[in-house]
Amino acid sequence: MDQYKAYFHKQETGSSTGIIFAIYTIGSMVGAMATGAVMDMFGRRAGMGSGAVIIMIGAVVVTAAKTEAYLLGGRFVLGLGIALGTSAAPTYAIELAPPQWRARVTGYYNTFFYSGSILATGVTYATAKRHTSLAWRLPLALQCIPPLFILLGSFLIPESPRWLCARGRIEDARKILAKYHGGGDPEHPVVQLEIREFEESIKQGKNRSWWDWRELVHTHNARWRLAMVTLMSYGSQLSGNSVLTYYLPSMYKQLGITSTDRRLLLTFANNIVSCAGAVAGSATNDRVGRRTKLWVGSFVLAGLFAAVTGFSSQFTTKHGATGAGVTLSNAGVAFVSGYISQPSPSLVDTSLLTPSQIFLFGCVYSFVYTPLTATYCAEALDNHTRATGMGIHIIMNNTANFYNTYVTAVALKAIAWKYYLVFVALNVLYGVFWFFFGVETKGRTLEELQEVFDAKWPPRAALEKKKMVKADDGHLDKLEDNRVREA
Repeated sequence: MDQYKAYFHKQETGSSTGIIFAIYTIGSMVGAMATGAVMDMFGRRAGMGSGAVIIMIGAVVVTAAKTEAYLLGGRFVLGLGIALGTSAAPTYAIELAPPQWRARVTGYYNTFFYSGSILATGVTYATAKRHTSLAWRLPLALQCIPPLFILLGSFLIPESPRWLCARGRIEDARKILAKYHGGGDPEHPVVQLEIREFEESIKQGKNRSWWDWRELVHTHNARWRLAMVTLMSYGSQLSGNSVLTYYLPSMYKQLGITSTDRRLLLTFANNIVSCAGAVAGSATNDRVGRRTKLWVGSFVLAGLFAAVTGFSSQFTTKHGATGAGVTLSNAGVAFVSGYISQPSPSLVDTSLLTPSQIFLFGCVYSFVYTPLTATYCAEALDNHTRATGMGIHIIMNNTANFYNTYVTAVALKAIAWKYYLVFVALNVLYGVFWFFFGVETKGRTLEELQEVFDAKWPPRAALEKKKMVKADDGHLDKLEDNRVREA
């Protein structure tokens, strides 16, 4: 925003701007290291509530900022709060939701990002018409409102039944499970089965210290779980979305779209289309297997970036690596983002791209990764490492974002469209890894996944489904010798 750049004497790119972006990531990484302790000691609700308070403090600081130091400090605090909130919320949703709704509920959690993004873009578009610092201060101030609702809501919602069981509050957990999983009946077979599974899981996790992260790697089971979290964390951030996420405004400028209003409007449209993809992805999470969606989606994203590369190289070869050629190199990215070319006299034998198609890459990415990133990571971790593991997930995300922030900028300037080949190759690798090594979590309770990850080859074990039988006393038990291959 021009008013912000004028007030702080900033450019759209540059090292000082990069530091302002990066300090948020640093704060998030620092906060992620404390998430396990907060959630395990005080509960999942406490993680969400404390994160909301910290976010409000950071929002107040950046809103009132008069110097760059205040801006940096406020963004660091915002990162701390975001780490707590984004670790606690999906953990809570995963642990409370019934197995048959788990992926949809947690998928919609991440999808609601777009409700805030669309609102923020809309507010910024409106305030950009003002010629005072209110143009950027008002959007920053409005950051206080959502965490206020989260803070109030954290006192009104029930605690995670799994956390309650871990603290020895079995009857409190039973009441919550009866209300949300058993139709109000504490003796419902599903409730009884879940309580037994919780207690067994808790026995396995006793004598554990919150500060000891060795449990994430010390067994075959734990290493497979961490491998799945690692693949999802880096795959979701290094699939090419960074080109659009971080450099879309600069790309618009290179395409000849210099109007701040128009660039904000295009970003607004991109968010709406991406939101539609994320909603569709969330709605299908419990119908389509996680592994299937991830390996197919990875190959589709690779194909889209291959099209970008070919489109970009054609025009770079024709017009050279500078001037119009650079513009058209970026036009390749824009093509996949949902643009087609229209003749324009502003460039020789080139185009000024105008919105006319859906934002293909953003839509596909949002369909695949937005509903699954937090969902799959929380599912892949077991009860006694979930809080700490989600903190590790946040740290991995932010290390990838560091790469996106700095390396992508340098690479695009140095080798232009050739850098897109990196994302083509990475997405192909992700597709191969998910197909051969991905562990399916669909259709199982979190406790049943313990047996899957204990297996010699978890990807194969995950495709086997056990039958359940209702005993005379109403309990649900597993048939050990009746396995069927999931279709």
